[in-house]
Amino acid sequence: MMKTMLFASAATLFVSTAAIAAAPVASSNTLKDEYQDVEQREYVPFVASDGLDAARGPNGPAGGYVVQSFEGISQYNVAAYGRNFIPPDTMGAVGNTQYSEFVNGGFAVYSKAGGGVVKATSDVAFWQAAGQSSANGDTRVAYLKDSNRWMALSFGASTSNIQIAVSDTSNAAGTWKSTIFTGYAGGTADYPTLGIDKNAVYIGTNNFNANGNFRGTTLNVIPLASLVSAVAPTTTGITQFVTPYDPVNGGADGGFAIQGVNSDSGNPTGHVLAVSLFNADTIRYDVSNAGTPGAAKVNAVYIGTAGYDGNGAGRQPNAVADAFPNATFPDNNRVIDTLDDRYGSAVFEQNGRIYAVHTVTPTGTDFTVVRYEVIDAATNAILDEGDIGDGAHDFYQGSINVNSHGQVVIAYNRSGSNSLDGNITFAAQVFSTGIGGLLTARGGEQVLKVSLIDDYHNGSIAGRVAAGRQRWGDYSSVTLDPTDGRSFWAIGEFAREYNNPAGGHPGGTGGSRWGTWISELNVGTTVPEPGSWAMMIAGFGIIGAARRRQRRLESASA
Repeated sequence: MMKTMLFASAATLFVSTAAIAAAPVASSNTLKDEYQDVEQREYVPFVASDGLDAARGPNGPAGGYVVQSFEGISQYNVAAYGRNFIPPDTMGAVGNTQYSEFVNGGFAVYSKAGGGVVKATSDVAFWQAAGQSSANGDTRVAYLKDSNRWMALSFGASTSNIQIAVSDTSNAAGTWKSTIFTGYAGGTADYPTLGIDKNAVYIGTNNFNANGNFRGTTLNVIPLASLVSAVAPTTTGITQFVTPYDPVNGGADGGFAIQGVNSDSGNPTGHVLAVSLFNADTIRYDVSNAGTPGAAKVNAVYIGTAGYDGNGAGRQPNAVADAFPNATFPDNNRVIDTLDDRYGSAVFEQNGRIYAVHTVTPTGTDFTVVRYEVIDAATNAILDEGDIGDGAHDFYQGSINVNSHGQVVIAYNRSGSNSLDGNITFAAQVFSTGIGGLLTARGGEQVLKVSLIDDYHNGSIAGRVAAGRQRWGDYSSVTLDPTDGRSFWAIGEFAREYNNPAGGHPGGTGGSRWGTWISELNVGTTVPEPGSWAMMIAGFGIIGAARRRQRRLESASA
């Protein structure tokens, strides 16, 4: 069942006050438990002196769809900058000749030809060079194909503020300029997202007060023209749609981790996707006249996704404990934070269809999966919905992209308790979009990087019980090469070696550390996709009909 949600508006600040009248499941407007904690990263000091070049591991082998792979920034690198955080919030994008990466604590630029390091520095140094005083992570980055420039956002020196930087040229290692705005005054504008279309930039935030209590969400819609100004980026014309949450009386369902849909269609109406605050479902709505003073939030509905439960921790082998089940070794087999059901990565539209992934646990099961959804952008109908999972591993931290041919790449992490195939693995699958929006898998799983250890528990000492929340992610990313529409670039997290002297880290204190991995997959093929086969068959029919008609005309005139 879908109901329309109406919104009140005033000037450039819009406050949503009306909830969706009915949800597909019973709801008391009680916030999901997993949404009640602010997602700020944790600073963990330790000794390390590796530079980016010295710390990078060997490139991975090519094969299948994989053209090349190389290691990105690791926790050892950001520690060398004095910026050591958990989790990395892995984020990257591909441009004309470069790949740029941001993590909590670091920024790097690589050559697309082989992954050589063009530039590497701390995130603070990057933002200071762009005109801001500091940075606090949660960075997103995108390449603007139309203007051949880069765009990035992160927290400002205060987590109340969101700062946006735009490069002056297509060279990510060159100069950038920036602007800043208040996302949530007096608190944290947490988990800022980034979506871009021809008219506007969309930044969603989850808002927490100074005590860390969830207080609602904001969708910030900024005219794209203001941010790509020839002089310097500004937020002139910004519209902020605020949906408050009242822990006593509930409130409107404005969604969580709001994602503006990336699109190059030129449609003046922007699209937005988010998971419900209260139910196991997805909210879709539009922003009419996006990027203008008349921007309005309209047509909000639940789309009726398949049901699911809350996510548990991800499994991993912990071979030492498994080998001695009666001993007192710590049991770290199931501690990896798979996050929740939010759409954590960017969402994309192609050919009138919206493509998205998130991590869920299908109802009645105990393993997380990466669920993909293909949604009709005009009608909100779910054209296809499926789970990437196998009942033996946990799948999580997914990301997606799609090209104009309907070819799709979904990247993700998976892990399990099997010591032969359980280490946290960064992998991807390729799909094609057929008639009606149905996805068909092509070529099987592409293993991009297997973690170097089997017992990841970041922030605590190897061989001991995992201490604290074992954060993973919180992002991964798949971006489409602007110079090759069949080349996809994926970035994700893996677990590096233990930080101890035996592992080559003098003065190291123990536990495992994160690394990031970048892979290029090219889906070019001479074999027609399912949609192409149908078009070819239909084309053969049309050609045959035309030839029969021509023969009849020739017979009639004989």
